[in-house]
Amino acid sequence: MRHVLRISGGLLIAAGILLFFWQDIREIFIDRMNDRVISAYHDDSRPVEVNRLESIVTGVDQSASYDMEGVAGILRIASADIEEPVFSGPVTEEKLKSGLSFIDGTDHVDMQNIPIAGHRVEGAGIRFNHLDRAEVGDVVEFETMDGVRSYEITDMFEVDPSQVEVMDQKADHPKQLTLITCEDYNPETLLFEKRLIVKATIIE
Repeated sequence: MRHVLRISGGLLIAAGILLFFWQDIREIFIDRMNDRVISAYHDDSRPVEVNRLESIVTGVDQSASYDMEGVAGILRIASADIEEPVFSGPVTEEKLKSGLSFIDGTDHVDMQNIPIAGHRVEGAGIRFNHLDRAEVGDVVEFETMDGVRSYEITDMFEVDPSQVEVMDQKADHPKQLTLITCEDYNPETLLFEKRLIVKATIIE
């Protein structure tokens, strides 16, 4: 009986430790997956597969594979410790689990206003969780097959989810990125009530 109790106690302690460090573990796994996707993008290599353990830890479907034709580029914001793959649209929950995404299926890298969405992953420094650490004047890099384009953050503000005009195209304006993530979580409704918008204008 004592032997059983010791084993049970040990399992409970191990489970507690695992839960305590779960977000850190998840972040490590997602970082490793990101590194593989980014390396494959640079090398123009075969699709990156997700193994069973990675699927369990990250929540990404094991049947998912990252075909490099579906990766539009790599977004970097050094000041916010962000380096994430950007998937072509349309945006889906599966893509947002795996990185960032264009909004619509017709979005492309040569648009005047490129909208890029990303989740905030609570307790983990991945996706757009630290986007609010960026500041006006910081540099955003967007690497595509055509090279690296640099942008300067010019504005940061909150909007209601219905204010989609932030994604409007303005032909007479300089090219820009519109980065979008959730903001103002309401624990009573379990919803994010605002969207954080980061505008970055291309550096010519």
